[in-house]
Amino acid sequence: MVKRADGIYRAGEGDESSVAADGWFALTALVAGVLVALVVYLRTRPGRLGPLLGLVVGGVLGSVVAWRTGAMLGPDSLVSTAAGLKVGARFEGPLDISAYGVLLAWPLGAVITYFAVAAGAEATADEPDLESLIPVDPAAPSEPR
Repeated sequence: MVKRADGIYRAGEGDESSVAADGWFALTALVAGVLVALVVYLRTRPGRLGPLLGLVVGGVLGSVVAWRTGAMLGPDSLVSTAAGLKVGARFEGPLDISAYGVLLAWPLGAVITYFAVAAGAEATADEPDLESLIPVDPAAPSEPR
């Protein structure tokens, strides 16, 4: 943040700093979603709707909590922080996001990972038994089981 004579503005070239902050938030939320989905899949039975809905709701709540925690880590009030500074002085602002769509990175990462892992596990479980594909000679004596 930078204090100017006409107010307080974001420091940096245009909106690059806010886009970078949103990108970092989206990346960390995506990684959290993938990790949570893997844990949920391994701890629950696949193919259930409950864990999937839990991943979506929990992902949105996790993103909102992470966003608000970042905002609380910054200064309480930008105006009070900038009040004692000279014009042109730079100072740290709150950890905030400007694109609210990044709040969906966590649940999207979780749902996509859950479906991918479930589809991969289901594909290996449905492979046919190779012995059932070998033709049986009806004239050959059968073994007693």
